[in-house]
Amino acid sequence: MLGADGYSLVSNYFVRRVLPYCLMHDIISKLQAAVLSNLIGRQKKGKIEATHAEIAEELGVKRTSIGHALDALCEKNLVRKVKRSSYQLNPRVAYNGNGQEQHNFLAELRALALDSRFPDELAPELTLSLFPRSEVG
Repeated sequence: MLGADGYSLVSNYFVRRVLPYCLMHDIISKLQAAVLSNLIGRQKKGKIEATHAEIAEELGVKRTSIGHALDALCEKNLVRKVKRSSYQLNPRVAYNGNGQEQHNFLAELRALALDSRFPDELAPELTLSLFPRSEVG
């Protein structure tokens, strides 16, 4: 069942190749993967509103551990913190909405010209050979 909120379009390449590789080679911890999955399920048009306490309760972990996991995901440019309890998921990984909306959101993010180069430049451990631009968004 899709539910009232619709569904997220998740990059098949990310789910099939990148996430398993990252888990098997300790690039992303189990907690980071769980937080990322939680965020993917929460997003609405690439935007997420959630407190650390809400995420922790759903995952059954301490609230303090969520901040560390989110920081690591932000360093990898998989997630971007906008403000307190407000995040943006890298739309190249997953996006809740249609393809045109995803394209528009990517353009909006690229126009910001962020120092982190979100959403296009990922952490070195997620090199282009592992996560080529042509495979996602």
